Amino acid sequence: MAVYIGTVPPVGWEQVWDKAAQRAGYTGPRPQVITDATELVAHGSDIGVLVTKSVTPELLAAAPHLRLVQIPFAGVDSFDLATLKRAGVPLANSHGNREVTAEHAIALMFALARRIIPYDRDLRQGIWHGFMTMNDPVIGLFGKTVGIAGVGNIGLHIAKVCKALDMTVLGLKRDARGALPANVDVVYTLEQKLDFIRRSDFVVDVLPSTPETELFFGKAEFEAMRGHWFINIGRGHTVDEKALYDALKDGTLVGAGIDPWWVYPPQPVALDAAGAMIPVLPSHQPFWELSNIVMSPHTGGFTDVSVEGLWGESFENAIRVDRGETPRNLVDLERGY
Repeated sequence: MAVYIGTVPPVGWEQVWDKAAQRAGYTGPRPQVITDATELVAHGSDIGVLVTKSVTPELLAAAPHLRLVQIPFAGVDSFDLATLKRAGVPLANSHGNREVTAEHAIALMFALARRIIPYDRDLRQGIWHGFMTMNDPVIGLFGKTVGIAGVGNIGLHIAKVCKALDMTVLGLKRDARGALPANVDVVYTLEQKLDFIRRSDFVVDVLPSTPETELFFGKAEFEAMRGHWFINIGRGHTVDEKALYDALKDGTLVGAGIDPWWVYPPQPVALDAAGAMIPVLPSHQPFWELSNIVMSPHTGGFTDVSVEGLWGESFENAIRVDRGETPRNLVDLERGY
């Protein structure tokens, strides 16, 4: 059985595969790329591992030897997990952008605390702050408390950086039993969510999109954050967008940094007659009218090194399975992560 790619791979994927194969000492052929769903079904009997963003029931029925579906990203909300479970096909994800996504969370924290964006805008108009006026001191992260909701791969890297900044690190997870995760001072359970929030100067949402995490942060949670900051690098639907907008507009929250959203452009993006992208605003609420939010277009995990990290880790997993070895990063099809 062979490894196939069922989605459009990044430019230069061949070199990423070759590096992964070299690291693994693998001499098998490169994967075949087939992005047409009907054509992929026609090759179903030959597919042993499929690297893709989604999979159809028709393909699962046509691929009796399929041993792994591998998504080259962390989020798996593009899959029907129940269908995969019924078919008995495991799903694995990739965390090859864990470090850079953690960097982005820290960047949003700095941008908010140090007021980098509004001060940049003001200085372009000759308006000064800080030592020149001796008012509005910015906030330092040193000595503050960060609460990380979701202490998995990305959350643990955020914790590592925050400890280097001499911050107190709190973690929120389903089960607080066992040893403390690295660089985390205290772990709270889901039942202690509001206490966890109240004790955090910065709350960082790193949650996946699952039925359990939908609208995890809403009006009550933002009220518990009064006077503090909220960062989201998880998934948009873990947050009640109107509750967040209201909390920012009325000053309940000092500020927020948001990377994942509720509304996205179509894929591929729509272009006008001149070839320019047709604008798509990212929410049903007018966040762009607020001055206390830093908005980024879901770029937290997309850097010069993350594409190779995500796809390289995916290819290494595909090679493991092709050799008959156990894959890594298997997704719990019940929990959704």
